[in-house]
Amino acid sequence: MKINLSYECTSDYEINRAEILDLHERNHGSVPTDRYDSHYMDNPFGEPLMGLCFHKTKIVGQENYIKHDLACGGRICKGALGVDSLVDADYRLFYGIFGKLCKLTIGEIKKNVDVLCAFANEESKKYYLKYFKWQVATKVQVYKKATKYTGLTREGLLSLVRPGKLHQGLIFEKVNLFDPDVLKPVIEDCLSASDQLYFYKTPAFLNWKFLSNKHYGVTGYYIKYKGDVIGYCATHDKGFEKKIVDIQLKRNDIKWFEKAISTLSCIARKEGLRRLVIYATPDCWYENALKKHLFIKRWDFDFITRTFKPLPDTGWIIHIGDLDVF
Repeated sequence: MKINLSYECTSDYEINRAEILDLHERNHGSVPTDRYDSHYMDNPFGEPLMGLCFHKTKIVGQENYIKHDLACGGRICKGALGVDSLVDADYRLFYGIFGKLCKLTIGEIKKNVDVLCAFANEESKKYYLKYFKWQVATKVQVYKKATKYTGLTREGLLSLVRPGKLHQGLIFEKVNLFDPDVLKPVIEDCLSASDQLYFYKTPAFLNWKFLSNKHYGVTGYYIKYKGDVIGYCATHDKGFEKKIVDIQLKRNDIKWFEKAISTLSCIARKEGLRRLVIYATPDCWYENALKKHLFIKRWDFDFITRTFKPLPDTGWIIHIGDLDVF
């Protein structure tokens, strides 16, 4: 049966909130309202762009982006991250909704950004790559380190070899919110020092996405050495794992990084958690340090981009907190 569908691009989440949540509930059950609200409201980098398909007043498809800048070698690029792509199960055949939404949103958002990014599922990824000039930018590797002995397995035995320890003078100081004045020198130092592309985060963005986010429950730390702030870290405890959601250290100093992950391994063990988890792209500046400290690569997945302006071909740094859902 032929039906009339309408399409629009909008940045107004609040006026469409009820229908967006209803679309999720019809297709996935319970609605994580805190997660949706945290995606689309009060982002320091700017308002979202939502491509919506309507059947009368009901939203039956969406292709959405939230603003997130990128950086490399002192240069900041305007970017956006694809989130919450969804077509109602009753409308997936015959109407071509997903393709029309992709074309609509790309046509609109390319006016204001240099690159689109996504951690798409396999079905969506094939469509992006084949029809809309997206490319696989890098593999994202999931590394895990055993922090607690759990038996005569490879992982359990490795937990005894290099279990992690506290380091004299190095402190992880918990904070409720990051102070812009405290973190600004770290952010600026990392911006100038990095020769690989990464998701740029201001203190305001870190507070918005992590520490003020009601959905995830992320813990933030200043990393201090002899009283001086040399970096920051954000972690998320889930089940029996501690995930390193984000971490930056001045000058991308590998020695400080090794001490930091050793300290986090010790903290995780003392908290009764069995694993420390971090993401790393192939040949990123800290991957060899993970292997040295007996992190084991478990699996990997694709990170894809659609560029409108040239980006440095220097590789990527991806952390767990860069994903829209973690």
